[in-house]
Amino acid sequence: MRNRRLLILTILIAGATGFALYQYLSGLDRRVSVVVAAVPLKELTVLEPSMLRVLSIPAGGVHPRATSAPETLVGKVVLVPMEVGQQILVTQVRERGSLGGVSRYAAALDPGERAMMIPTTLARGVGGGLTAGDRVDVIFVADELKLGCSFSRVLLQAVRVLDVRGDRGQPISSERDGMPAGVVVAVSLDDAERLAFALENGQLYLVSSGGRREPEFKTPGACFETLFRDDWWVPEGVNSH
Repeated sequence: MRNRRLLILTILIAGATGFALYQYLSGLDRRVSVVVAAVPLKELTVLEPSMLRVLSIPAGGVHPRATSAPETLVGKVVLVPMEVGQQILVTQVRERGSLGGVSRYAAALDPGERAMMIPTTLARGVGGGLTAGDRVDVIFVADELKLGCSFSRVLLQAVRVLDVRGDRGQPISSERDGMPAGVVVAVSLDDAERLAFALENGQLYLVSSGGRREPEFKTPGACFETLFRDDWWVPEGVNSH
């Protein structure tokens, strides 16, 4: 009798274990649809259908805040950069109308950062080829009449571009939108002070440094005496001091 009970108990345990294993394996095999980025996305990009792709992946790999409906994302603004295949979460997008004015930039700023506009032209703003997400170096050229000396030097490096604006404040996204009048960048409060002083006492040039933050490089700057590295000479009548 005792052996019979032990046999029944063993069968029950084996059945329960087999059922649990079946449930686990079935869960691994279950796949669900999820919306991912079809192309690399820069922050503050307005999502279009061609930028989205629906994938079928194991249920265990789907983020709780992901979505399976691409139509709910089209027309919204993505707040963070994304790589191809990355799941787009509902917390990473905002309605385009809700990001107007200052709040539009505030959503893309890291703690301690400020949004500041640098007035520019085609010649000083990389030919108008900058877009949100790019990084630029800022070169300062001193106004000799204001500062008593003339020189140029890198002021800031790898500054993140938030936006490019036209002469009427409109966003610049193509040649048809007009000429760029300013580039909005994300800087620390300390760097904002330095930029403000530089703007009042000289000119600023933007140099594209790609989309990644690089280690800072120290530069000696340039003035007339160091403009030509080899065979230095001073034209007659020019004061070299």
